[in-house]
Amino acid sequence: MKASVIVVILCLIVQQKNCVSNCHPKCVCNPKILQCKGFNQDDIESDEFANSITTDLERIHITDGDIPELPRNLLGSCADDSSYHLNALKKLDLQNNGIKKINGYALHCMPNLEELSLANNQWVVSTVHTRTFTNIQNLKKLNLSTAFHDEIDSIVHIKHLRLVLLENPFTKLEVLALDNNKLSVYDADTANTMCTFTSLKRLNLAHNILPRLKFYHKRCMPHLEYLDLSYNSISTFESYSNPNGLLFSLDQIQKASNVSVKFFGNQFDCDCHLREFQDWLNRTEVHVLQKDKLTCHDGVLFEKSIMSVPSTEFECFSVDISISEDKSSYRSSYNTAVGVL
Repeated sequence: MKASVIVVILCLIVQQKNCVSNCHPKCVCNPKILQCKGFNQDDIESDEFANSITTDLERIHITDGDIPELPRNLLGSCADDSSYHLNALKKLDLQNNGIKKINGYALHCMPNLEELSLANNQWVVSTVHTRTFTNIQNLKKLNLSTAFHDEIDSIVHIKHLRLVLLENPFTKLEVLALDNNKLSVYDADTANTMCTFTSLKRLNLAHNILPRLKFYHKRCMPHLEYLDLSYNSISTFESYSNPNGLLFSLDQIQKASNVSVKFFGNQFDCDCHLREFQDWLNRTEVHVLQKDKLTCHDGVLFEKSIMSVPSTEFECFSVDISISEDKSSYRSSYNTAVGVL
């Protein structure tokens, strides 16, 4: 064996030994990947963990722990020395750690990060610094599935999340997951925030309690390819004549990008207001996933496929005002008579 080959092998052995010796006992350390499980607050703030981080790492997984607070400079401080930047790091996985608070400088020093997962945590967004994501402008995937504290009103979460995202416009973000967060509001302000994500391709809003969405068509999210609205609280849709309504907006996006949408699992009111939705389903070029499985939620059309119901059967029943007024007048006269007696 050539001497040069022996030298290379010896160097690799030495490097591996150094890696193992500096590795936190709850972690598995490899030259490109760091995997840590079951961390508590002391572990995440320990010198042993800090020594486990090297500038060659491409992926860091810290999962299944109990870490109420992400500390400042989570992966090291680069303020005084740019050589501490984790330029190679592409993915940071922080799933299932019970995280409630994220300090403002927790996610610094990773300028080329492309994928961040904060799924399955208890994040209280109102406690966060608005510039939490300032230094990760190259982010392409952000997973916030089941990420928010479930005992706090989702309106509070979405309000503060908008502020955080507006301070840190992700112009390269392609995938955003906000499913399973009990979100009840997607209003004009939320739509304006989404407008800053000019590269967004996939938006997951499934398993929330959204009754409706405001949407701004091709001016926003012109590259959208997939929108998941399954298992929400959508019962009907705004008129197609509304340029900010969902159905009109989807058709406009479709002109620039082939888009798929998922409505399955919503509880549709099959009255006269749903005719327009049925008509849209029949003519739109948007790919509606599981279209034939969309069903009526109540009434005489309960569990019938929306696509199979004749449009004339989508009826609204009006109340006879004259009868109602006569009854009201009768009750008033009766009460007066009783009062006299």
